[in-house]
Amino acid sequence: MEITPEIVVGFDNEAKALINRLIRGSQLEIIPIVGMPGLGKTTLAKKVYNTLSSQRQFHIQLWCTVSQAYSVKDLLLQLLCSDGEHSRKNEELRNLDEEELLDKLRKKLLGNKYLVVFDDVWDDRVWNDLRLSFQGATKGSKILLTSRNSNVASQIEYGGEPHNLRLLTDTLSWELLQKKVFGEKECPEGLVKIGKQIAKNCKGLPFSVVIISGILATKEYERWDEVAVYDTDECMNILELSYTHLPPYLKPCLLYFGAFREDQEIQSKKLMQLWIAEGFVQCTDAKRLEHLAEEYMMDLIGRNLVMVAKHRSIGGVRACHIHDLLHKYCMVKAKEENFLQVLHGYDELSTFTEPPNLSRLSVWSKVEHFKESRLFCPQLSTLLFINLIRNDSESFLADASFVFQIYKGLRVLDIEQIVLRHKVFPSEVVSLVELRYLAMQGEMRVIPPSVAKLSNLETFRVISDYGIVSLPNTLWSMTKLRHLHIEGYDLVWSLPRENLENNSGLLNLDTFSTLRVSLDQRVENILKNIPNVRQLKIKLSKAKKSTTIGYCNMSGLESLESLEVWATSLPPDRVEFSFPSTLKKLVLIGLNLPWSKISLIEELPNLEVLKLLYHSFKGERWVLTEGGFRKLRFLDLENLDVVEWTDTDPDDHFPRLQKLLMSGLSKLELMPSCLAQISALELIEFRSCKASVKDLVQKIEEEQKDCGNEDLRIIP
Repeated sequence: MEITPEIVVGFDNEAKALINRLIRGSQLEIIPIVGMPGLGKTTLAKKVYNTLSSQRQFHIQLWCTVSQAYSVKDLLLQLLCSDGEHSRKNEELRNLDEEELLDKLRKKLLGNKYLVVFDDVWDDRVWNDLRLSFQGATKGSKILLTSRNSNVASQIEYGGEPHNLRLLTDTLSWELLQKKVFGEKECPEGLVKIGKQIAKNCKGLPFSVVIISGILATKEYERWDEVAVYDTDECMNILELSYTHLPPYLKPCLLYFGAFREDQEIQSKKLMQLWIAEGFVQCTDAKRLEHLAEEYMMDLIGRNLVMVAKHRSIGGVRACHIHDLLHKYCMVKAKEENFLQVLHGYDELSTFTEPPNLSRLSVWSKVEHFKESRLFCPQLSTLLFINLIRNDSESFLADASFVFQIYKGLRVLDIEQIVLRHKVFPSEVVSLVELRYLAMQGEMRVIPPSVAKLSNLETFRVISDYGIVSLPNTLWSMTKLRHLHIEGYDLVWSLPRENLENNSGLLNLDTFSTLRVSLDQRVENILKNIPNVRQLKIKLSKAKKSTTIGYCNMSGLESLESLEVWATSLPPDRVEFSFPSTLKKLVLIGLNLPWSKISLIEELPNLEVLKLLYHSFKGERWVLTEGGFRKLRFLDLENLDVVEWTDTDPDDHFPRLQKLLMSGLSKLELMPSCLAQISALELIEFRSCKASVKDLVQKIEEEQKDCGNEDLRIIP
């Protein structure tokens, strides 16, 4: 796994010194990067991690974020999944206990030279909790940790000399500020003097420089003097300045980060749906609310307040987070403005006295403490529950009725980190008629018709521990529904078999996942009822007693941009598709289609991301069609039985391809010659492929270099 890099200056010598320590010596050593908040400890660790990854100095590299409040199980899951190998087995790992996970990590590391990074360590407890997994370390293995506490290393076995980060010089502060504000462009001559003064005022703290540059980037040049005279002796003053200069519509979006855990990576899609439900995103033109929310997100990122944790395949933000200093500021400011309050544990829950007009509450607690406190805040409009024991499969609320009975005015209710042991959807929920956002988890097997009473519901997120769950016909009357997300391990949802032709349809539905249907007339009826859907995940199965070819006509979904299609028990070549020209992303899994049918996909004029996974296509020979894939930028091929992947004209395929990922191509012997000539190609990654693939990729790399592409990265 590569960690998302950030713009840094002044770290080249620091990184070289750390890398030299990490690659020399045969003994296991724990090397701490220490320093005050805002110095860039995590940024430096990322730089070192990515450099060593590209140099392939270690067999295995793993990363986890610890923070002040952590669970051992969560750390183990982070480590086991951080290299990508177990990402598809995440749910399987969650069902293991700590002892089993410790043993799994030990076996993973045993016999391999590894680098493990523990980010944001507060004391030596984490090492004592996990040390059994690191017994019998292979020569040259190293552990890197970041901490505010210089004494951590001396308290830990194998602890080495701390690497103390120093403050930036005035020159480096100015260099960083220029890069953050102007990128590769030169600073205008008239701003150099005042710019240097602003950089100097940041007192060498990189975080302060970054925050200040976010303010400057949005100000007219003649108003830079307003920032120059501001008292920046304290970092919190800089954060206050940044908050003050935000436009009013962005302030609540930023403060909302205070509701989540420190260092938590937040799924951007979920966060933006919460913003919309809260009423922070107001559309004044023809833009979708989701598009406007994404603009808000990118604005906060552009101001250096929000950091990208994970990118999407071809750009865009999959997950985000904020610096821990900014997180602290958001919590304090949100409480001060009576915008949001956070309660930790049973003591705070049981003694909490609700201030007048408190509208939002985030509860960070063990489940049993939340249950026992019977917290009474009848005026709440938002209740978010953050389980402090992350990934704790044993957490549950036997009876959640008090939640639904007390908080009658809720617009937002997120309790998906509580496992509700309700076999039936809790009937009390439907009395919360003001709900815009509902997220929950449990074993509910049927969603009752009465759910339609939630007529204001915009986002409905459910994690099911059961599997197949039935949705009622009354769902189609919930006209305000924008996002229907059903998640879970091997989860599918079945809509009722009744005829859907007479339904008015979900005209506002933007995203729908995961819909399970058989290839019969109902598919067409359902798709007609979601005409404006933009993102869709669908799981297909063969219609019972049907021997004919099934049709899945999606050409009428003229707003559809992202589509994922799974198939179960479909015989080869028994399904026909029709896709809309608007598609930008397509993921196909298990369809067993012949390669002759891929021409339908190659012709899609706007397709940028294509993932062909797990026998989506069958056959030994794939010949690229001339003029196909004109806009494709990202191609992922996994577990296919193709032997010959070839082209007819090397100048007429994949002109914009940037990233090629291949995994589990155990028979591949030939790759298209066009790959050696694509000037846009940035990355080829291959795993668990036939040995000959390495030689094929090496040849492509050599030919790319001959054509002048020195930046192509190869990751085996």
